[in-house]
Amino acid sequence: MRFKTEFLLALAMLIWSAAWTSGKLVANSADPALTLFWRYVVSCLALLPFFPLLHESLRLSWKQIGWIFFASAIMTVYSWLFFFGLKTGYAGYAGVLVTSLNPIFTYFLQRLFFREIPTLRDNVGLLLGVMGGAVLIEAWHVSQDTILLSGNLLFLACALIYAFVTLATNAATKVVSTFVYSFYVNLFGAILLVPFLVDKFNQTPSYVDSNYWVNIFFLGAISNGFATTVYFYAVKNLGSSKASSYIFIVPATALAMAAIYLHEPVHMTTIIGGSLALFAVFLLRSKKILRLKKKKVFN
Repeated sequence: MRFKTEFLLALAMLIWSAAWTSGKLVANSADPALTLFWRYVVSCLALLPFFPLLHESLRLSWKQIGWIFFASAIMTVYSWLFFFGLKTGYAGYAGVLVTSLNPIFTYFLQRLFFREIPTLRDNVGLLLGVMGGAVLIEAWHVSQDTILLSGNLLFLACALIYAFVTLATNAATKVVSTFVYSFYVNLFGAILLVPFLVDKFNQTPSYVDSNYWVNIFFLGAISNGFATTVYFYAVKNLGSSKASSYIFIVPATALAMAAIYLHEPVHMTTIIGGSLALFAVFLLRSKKILRLKKKKVFN
């Protein structure tokens, strides 16, 4: 079961990698909040038919509603920053900045809130992840002015906010199933956006705009509906720290996707930085396996 969860989580990370390119392709097609609303709607429509198949109920207790609403509000802020940042910032840096720093923030917040002390292996893995991200974006060429551009600051905020999403998910999925949680996070997110879109729905791109709606389907049904649900499931079963460590897979693959579809050049730094990030995932993932082996030896 654990291997299956980790395999699905790795697949979800590959889908998230493509989401940065997909998001960039629609970032300038409509207001970010409007694009996010339709992404949420498509996610809900994609997940709804599975309720009878999985024998899930749409009923919620007040406690479940409270946790899901809280998580949905955080997720909505993150997702809005995702689209708005892709409009104004550097898309090439986005996938690297967010996905390299998110596990760092998650570990820090978990240590702060749950008083967990990272091991030496954790610290080495996180350090390698940061180093991988720095190499990927060629940090030695990035000027102070570039770092302070509003788009990049939004991506930094995304990394921190998604760490809160991860921790909130860990808590919420203890009182509601992962699938139900994922559906209602999208539903509540769409409802939260409606008051801000009353005068903007007429700006929705035409149904003949295939670029917009194909990417909305991918972002809603595939990335949000499937990949994010898998991530929520992994957070519940593997823990927030372990699940978030897999996000280190995204930087290199996100740049590869951008190279294929946006024709961005791939440098040696991409290969080196991606290798460091993937090795960081290995270190964080293998900690528990090594502990089990030691137990067997001493027993």
